[in-house]
Amino acid sequence: MCVLVSDIKIVSMDIFKNRWMQLALSVAVLVVISGPQYLWALFVKPLLTKFDVPLSELQIVFSLVVVCMTFITPLAGYFHDRFNSKAIIAMGLVMCSGSWILASQADSILMLYLTYGVMGGLGAGIAFIGSTGLVQKCFPDKRGLATGILMSGYALGPLLTTYAVSESVDSNGVDITLSEFGIIFIVISLIVVSGIRAPKQINIPKFAHSGDSNKGADTLDMLKTTAFWLMFFMMTMIAASGMMVTSNIAIIAKESGIGSDIIMFGMAALPLALMVDRIANGVSRILFGSISDRLGRENTLALAFFMEALFVFLWFSQLHDPIMFILLSGLVFLAWGEIFSIFPALCTDTFGERNASVNFGFLYASVGIGAIFGGPIAALLREITGSWSLVFYIVIALDVVTAILAITVLKKVRKAYKEASEDASVDFQGSAGLARATNMAN
Repeated sequence: MCVLVSDIKIVSMDIFKNRWMQLALSVAVLVVISGPQYLWALFVKPLLTKFDVPLSELQIVFSLVVVCMTFITPLAGYFHDRFNSKAIIAMGLVMCSGSWILASQADSILMLYLTYGVMGGLGAGIAFIGSTGLVQKCFPDKRGLATGILMSGYALGPLLTTYAVSESVDSNGVDITLSEFGIIFIVISLIVVSGIRAPKQINIPKFAHSGDSNKGADTLDMLKTTAFWLMFFMMTMIAASGMMVTSNIAIIAKESGIGSDIIMFGMAALPLALMVDRIANGVSRILFGSISDRLGRENTLALAFFMEALFVFLWFSQLHDPIMFILLSGLVFLAWGEIFSIFPALCTDTFGERNASVNFGFLYASVGIGAIFGGPIAALLREITGSWSLVFYIVIALDVVTAILAITVLKKVRKAYKEASEDASVDFQGSAGLARATNMAN
């Protein structure tokens, strides 16, 4: 009996050392931390009533979530690369989930900024970069696919809770909803994090290794390259275009005449649209991540961004049709979501695995800058112009410009950087060999 129990324990431990199991747990982490950003649209209308503030002022909360989430990632990535991944991820999960409980007690817009916005964003960023770095190091041979699967958790997570949260807000109010779901997320977090392992404890097949995991650019050296800042600029533009839609979709739907009184397939049109968007967003990350492993990162980015420009244009022309509103918004998210699978892989492909977490942390900060323009600025343009037309035209322009940059400038810049890095490596090895030979001769 004792031997049987011992064998079961050993098998259980081995399961958690499997890289696919760690990927599954990392997906669960992203499911938990996705709520503050992707469920925000469900809280906008009741919070406008509660705090009696303009939309542009309330949307600062959304921007704070994304800005804090992205700006903490370089520091969180540094600690992830050097210390315990499990501890870093656990801290982020508790902060993110706990922010909902504290936000339910907020009695001013400032307190909502600090709880839901700052604390929730910081927690999400800490857990996000820990999970991303872990998966990047576990799948050097399937980096695009694995990152796509991971990021699908962030997009598909709200699919599991969108309807429940929407119903709870309508039945119980926004405060009770935030409190109850915050407690649920903390419980789930504690269960998930118990299975997380450090990269060195995970079994990675020998055939999967693409090179020395200790090789890669130092962060300061990366920040001096044209390749990094071009990727940063592109990710900022495309993030801004997506955030303009993500943060304001509930208001866009309301002003287009698509309210809670429109029922389709037994659901209100807006929650149904949000669920379709989450599915498309999640599928996008897996689909385009896998395609990028074969077609190339830049080519895949260009394909997706041209598609998004087309879908946004079609969506804008059909806003008042409930069926087309739902279908085309889903296609917009299908073409947009891939930035969160391709850019992490692109960064690690270019600058190596050694500092993968902190390096992508700096690149991911671009999403925070994009959120500043995406949420409040889009709402402000709506208030100034009286319509969403200018916002949609800006989104289309950003998509087209980024697509062109991907297949022209980015491809050439990355190629030049990789060639220069390889030449420098050869020179270094040659110098080192010469030095050893000289020492032996002496």
